[in-house]
Amino acid sequence: MSLQHDRDYLKGALYARDFLRRTQAGMKLHRHFEPRTLRWEYQIHIRDKSGEYQAGFLDAIGAYVLTTLEGVLVDLYQWEILRVLERGNEQK
Repeated sequence: MSLQHDRDYLKGALYARDFLRRTQAGMKLHRHFEPRTLRWEYQIHIRDKSGEYQAGFLDAIGAYVLTTLEGVLVDLYQWEILRVLERGNEQK
């Protein structure tokens, strides 16, 4: 795995965390849920990025979903997504 591959993957994962933070803040402020938010984000900002960036973004979103489905409340401002993904990749 190249350094650029790693960098793009990590950037995608961090962008996903930022997306989740923005979405959560918007939900608290406007009290309105828009089901298409993730699809719009992907179509507008993610799909033209490298495959590694897209993978990092989707893996981070997936990690968030799976963690919350386990019943764990995730504090997005303290969530260390890179560490979560690293642990997940080590288990493979």
